[in-house]
Order: sequence, then structure tokens, then C-alpha cells
Amino acid sequence: MMLHGIAAYARPARPWSFTWDSPSADGIERLLELDLNGILAKHLDSQGVELIERSGLPTVHIGDSLSSLSIAQVNNDNVAIGQMAAAYFTSRGYRHLAYYARVGTEVDQRWAGYDAGLRKKGLSCHALDAHPGHPAHPRPGKPSLRRENEKVRLWLSALPKPVAILCVSDNAALIVAEHCRELGIVVPDEIALLGVDNDIPVCALAAPPLSSIQIAGERMGYIAAELLDAMMTERKPAGIIKVPPIRVVSRRSTDTVVASDPLVARALSYMRQNFADADCNNDFFSSLRCSRRTVERKFRAATGLSPAQAWLRFRLEEAERLLADTEFSVEYVADRCGFSDIRQLQVAFRKVLKQTPSQFRRHAIPSFRAGA
Repeated sequence: MMLHGIAAYARPARPWSFTWDSPSADGIERLLELDLNGILAKHLDSQGVELIERSGLPTVHIGDSLSSLSIAQVNNDNVAIGQMAAAYFTSRGYRHLAYYARVGTEVDQRWAGYDAGLRKKGLSCHALDAHPGHPAHPRPGKPSLRRENEKVRLWLSALPKPVAILCVSDNAALIVAEHCRELGIVVPDEIALLGVDNDIPVCALAAPPLSSIQIAGERMGYIAAELLDAMMTERKPAGIIKVPPIRVVSRRSTDTVVASDPLVARALSYMRQNFADADCNNDFFSSLRCSRRTVERKFRAATGLSPAQAWLRFRLEEAERLLADTEFSVEYVADRCGFSDIRQLQVAFRKVLKQTPSQFRRHAIPSFRAGA
């Protein structure tokens, strides 16, 4: 997706030619022997960073943070990723939340955003510090990996159920799914799993298929190419741009709603299944034998949202999916998602997502019908 975004910026307007090599020190040295105007990089190590810094060549690094003042960076907004996960799980009624896995010595911004989003709802997070390793393939002579796997199993077994786990990546979520299978823990009924990156082959390999936060890979590639162009032509100084994620792509690993109150659980399930029905809220309330005020009080206590807010979240999730995955008009999307007209959809997007439907689509797919 990042390469697609780079191509969307470069073609057909700019006469750029591209040459490729690995991000290793050897690869960087080979590139620097050529008559280049700039570099777009990913997965640079410390040696590669040092070589580029010494060269003074305009460079933009995409995806991961670097400790460099002369190399520009286009990174994921990891705090926003964590906050998106917190909003997704709490709107489904989860009160037990967890994070896998915190590694290394640097502050994990995805966990920080997740934890902050949960604290705003009066909730806390069980986080595990671990070094992920696939449970089915412990390497011979690697007792540390076996110890880590046992640590993960003990942690998963001890978590209060049902629990929703945000994993630092799709690969980490795949590892957790395998541990759950071997432990006999049912996903998503006991543990709901959410990864990050929306790496479709990885998500499809898990059983059940993994829900994931879709990062704005194409947008990041587009912005990186645009920034490099400015650095090469206008001598724009290096800086850091953080790109927010697009949406949560829901699959089977989170295909459930949970609430301590059975009434709220029923309401959430009904809303999720009937989100496009304009009378969804009224139909549900009319079937109950208690007052609307009582239901709203229980609903807010369980989810932190009013019934109307939760219903709107489900409708907006479907609108995001249609805008990102199809070429349907905004008017058609509004109708499919239970909005009375395009203006109502636009108001909802601005209120909840702080952008218009068209802005969301351009963020998700920069190359989508330029000017749409």
C-alpha cells in the first residue's frame, strides 16, 4: 500500500525513475554510489541511518521511528491507533481489556493510547511485557522462547473473561490466537482479538480470521513522496509527520458484543444486526418491559455511551467500510447505512470522526478519483 501511495503521487505528473536495494548497510552503500536526488526508505538500521546522514541526501523514512534529525519521517500515529481500539471495544460493552505485548525499553505508544482511551471510560488495562514467539515452533536450544510462551499461556489463562485484547500487530495477534487454540480458549467468545496493520494474508491465516486496525499505508506512501519532492526541490527541512489510522476492519475474532447487563448485551447485538434500520432504536425500546430512562442508564453504565451513540457507531463502521472498499457514491453509502440523507451522514462524520465522508475516503485511498 505504501508503494501504491508513492506511485499515486509520482505518476504520471513527475518524471521520476526508481532504483531499488535493501535497507542494509551494503544496500545503502550501493545506492549512494548512484547519482540520486533522494531516498525513500523503510526498515533502516543504525548503520544505514549513519550512512545516509553522512551523505546529506534528502531522505524520508516511512513507518517506524528513527532517532535522526536529518532524515524526515512519516510514521503511524500510534497513540491514535490505541485510542481507536479502546473506542471499538468499549462500544461493544467490554469491561475487561488487555494488551499484548509491550517489548523493549521505549514507551509503547499504541499501548499508551489504548490505556489512555480506557482510563477516560473508567477502565484499566492488563498489559503483558513479552517477546512474542510462535507457540507451535519453539526452536531447539532456545529455552528463553519456551519460557516466554509459558509466560503468555499463564497470562491468557489468568485474564478475567470475557476479555478484549489489542495486540501490537497482526503477527502478535496470530500468536495469541494459536496460544488460545492450544489452551482451549474460545475466540471470540472468551477472548476477542484485535491486531494492527490489516495485513490480509496474516489475518486470514488465523483461526478465526483476525479483526485489525487498518493503517493508512497508501496515504503514508503518498505523503512520503510529496515530502521528499519538497525536500529535493524546495530544500524543505526534515520533520516528522504522524498519520492516523483509517478504521477497524471487523472479522470473526471480534464478532461478538459483551455487557455485564443482559439487557445491554441484547441491545448491542440488536443494533449491530439492524444498524441500517432507521427505527432501530425505537423498535428495540418498544419491545422492553422497562422505562426508556432505565435502559439508557444501564446502557451508559455498561458502555460509556447512550443507546443513540452506540447505534451511530455501528452505522459509521459500515459507512467507513463502504467508503474504503467500494466506489459507491456518498449518497448511496448514506442510504445503505440508515441515514436519511447525505447531510445527516456528513454531520455524523464531522461529530464523531472529525472529518467529512469525502475526506475519509481520500485519507483511505489517496488515488481514489482525484478531486472526488
